[in-house]
Amino acid sequence: MFNKEFHLFRLWGIPVELNISWLLVFVLITWSFSTGYIPEGYPGLFSAPVTWLLSILITLLLFLSVLLHEFSHSIVAVRNGLPIRKITLFMFGGVAQMGREVDSPSVELRMASAGPLFSLIFATILRGAAMIPAEPPFVHVLLATVSGVNFGIFFFNMVPGFPLDGGRILRAIIWMRSGDLRKATRIAARAGAGFGWLLILAGALSFFMHGGMIGSLWMVFIGLFLKKAANDGYRNIAWAEMMKEIKARDMMQDGVVSVDGSIDLMTLVNEYFLKFHFNAIPVTAGGVPGGVALFDNIRRIPRELWPRIAASDVMSADLASWTAREDDSAEKLFFLIMQKGISPVAVLGPDGGIAGIVTRRGFTTYLNEMRSRLK
Repeated sequence: MFNKEFHLFRLWGIPVELNISWLLVFVLITWSFSTGYIPEGYPGLFSAPVTWLLSILITLLLFLSVLLHEFSHSIVAVRNGLPIRKITLFMFGGVAQMGREVDSPSVELRMASAGPLFSLIFATILRGAAMIPAEPPFVHVLLATVSGVNFGIFFFNMVPGFPLDGGRILRAIIWMRSGDLRKATRIAARAGAGFGWLLILAGALSFFMHGGMIGSLWMVFIGLFLKKAANDGYRNIAWAEMMKEIKARDMMQDGVVSVDGSIDLMTLVNEYFLKFHFNAIPVTAGGVPGGVALFDNIRRIPRELWPRIAASDVMSADLASWTAREDDSAEKLFFLIMQKGISPVAVLGPDGGIAGIVTRRGFTTYLNEMRSRLK
């Protein structure tokens, strides 16, 4: 249910989407302001309809603040060559989805600092505006409340625990000094998971001591989210680093299956595709790979023509699109096997011949075994 997202608009070329979970939070926050914060903080000042209108505006400005916070990150990222796929507003705030990971600690530091800096400046401006005497009090309460929320966003995000901005700043500093991204992420992620546990504990204690169900549950949910995000963030970085270290030679297997380019498609399908359950068979000429026959392409050809068509007539001759070198990383194999759907991938040796193959099953089995060793 909470995986559904709606496209809202583009700003500076970046798509903005709204996760359906935001609607639930919008209602909860508006209800909290209208039945708790405003009546208790400003008793008798506003009628019920005005209180609800004020609460709705505060909630909308809260999410606008989150959106601008994420755009601050995104603008710095784009200016440093990092593509931003989209920004999504969801129940725990917002997230800017990058096209690839940051590869420089200095860029990480600038990008992570941009969001909290915006929130601090925005909160300060609103606080100053709220201190100017004006009527009606509606405007003062609106500005003062949104200012307080932005100060809260600043202080919360500056907690030095990954994946919060403060945690990313901490990671950038450790990364800058040690040169080890994995170590820096592990330390920052542990701090983030620890902060998540503190929120869970604080939410539980608040519930049993004060009975505030919504506030307590909210703290627990945020704590669980941060704990999971911190652990997942470390695993993703460790996984990406491992993928660069694993080479095609580490996971290739012997028993190369290939065919000569003169073989007809009927024989190729019956004696190779159906027998080995591959979707790609290397085609050679004199033992040298010249292309690959793809089952998806062959099945589009009328079956009655198969006996009269040779494999060399339908093969793809672009070696880079279906082969890997022995020293290529697992990242290239992932692209070929998992994204392009080629299995097996032929691994070429120094002489240009096929030294081995990597099948989809072999690839996933090997990576699952390596993933289980991540700590």
